[in-house]
Amino acid sequence: MIRWLRTGAMLFAVLLSGPLAAQESPADWRWFEVEVMVFKHHANRELESFPWHAPRQFTPAVDLLSPHYVPNFFGYLNGLPVCPEPQEGSFALQVLCAHAHEIDPFAPPWYQPEQMLNRYQTAPTTIVDGRGGDMRTSFSPFLMPRDNHEFNDFRQQLIRRQVGTPLLHLSYRLPVFNRNQGQTIRLFGGRNFGHEFLPNGYPIPLAETEEPTAYQGEAQLFAELQELFEQLSNQQLQLSYRDHGTPNPPPFLTEQESEALQQAVWELDGLLHIYLVGNYLHIDTDLELRVPQQVRFNQRELTGQIEHALQTDQVTSEFLRSYRLNQLRRVISHETHYFDHPKLGLVVQIRRTDLSARR
Repeated sequence: MIRWLRTGAMLFAVLLSGPLAAQESPADWRWFEVEVMVFKHHANRELESFPWHAPRQFTPAVDLLSPHYVPNFFGYLNGLPVCPEPQEGSFALQVLCAHAHEIDPFAPPWYQPEQMLNRYQTAPTTIVDGRGGDMRTSFSPFLMPRDNHEFNDFRQQLIRRQVGTPLLHLSYRLPVFNRNQGQTIRLFGGRNFGHEFLPNGYPIPLAETEEPTAYQGEAQLFAELQELFEQLSNQQLQLSYRDHGTPNPPPFLTEQESEALQQAVWELDGLLHIYLVGNYLHIDTDLELRVPQQVRFNQRELTGQIEHALQTDQVTSEFLRSYRLNQLRRVISHETHYFDHPKLGLVVQIRRTDLSARR
């Protein structure tokens, strides 16, 4: 029993003296500067087939871009006087004041970055110009000014040689830990498809029209049957249970449900995770490029195939197809690392700072 207690105490002491315990104090954090540029390749011939992935919604540990594009002014509003109630016949307008609901802690929060970002047709900028920060006093990553960028020539060559279109270019500083303690950074940019597609990749449903009358419904039924028999006789309709590998038909959504799902769906979205294994840096990428494409939905039910055959004006439909870049690589600081995909490219450089050494 005593030997077991002694062994447990020694293991506990070793753990406390290890790097995990050292990372508990911000004074021991190892800070690095990361520069990232993501671009999409110009359209070329499809030489490789990809699965029909639907877009995903990402939950990062750190989102640097959303508060940069739509800052939270709640603290500033709390310092302003409350706007007076409007009086009849008075046209005076007080600008530097806060409405009661804006500073009420029990009111629904007015700061909802996802909904605010959905107002943009494209990301506010491609080249992010951050405000910087102080590594010795900061407890979270922060964006760096564009003066720190070293990929400017490479970005200009992409445009000049018509190789690709930059979607995002930024640099930031962050403390780097091990894989389990590391912080994933969200990257997004390009076009906002949230006004055309739902987050699951299906088009936003159109408003339903009025229900047809009994006479119109009966006439439509006979017309559809005649169309169906003509396709069968001409061998234009082939029913099968084969899986075509395309997305399933869109789920039925009410108008209220589709409105609730409408949010920003970016052309580029995903996560970048940089962590340490010992003294070796690793880059783990999980990015998506979304592209609208025509698709014939995968109908494995016979009734669905018949309904699809009768929709002569909608033989195909659009779907927001997702191309994924998932790569893991061990890297060396101050070297430029290129992650390639037939649809998009990622360039990353990790640079040491004054606080990068183990302390």
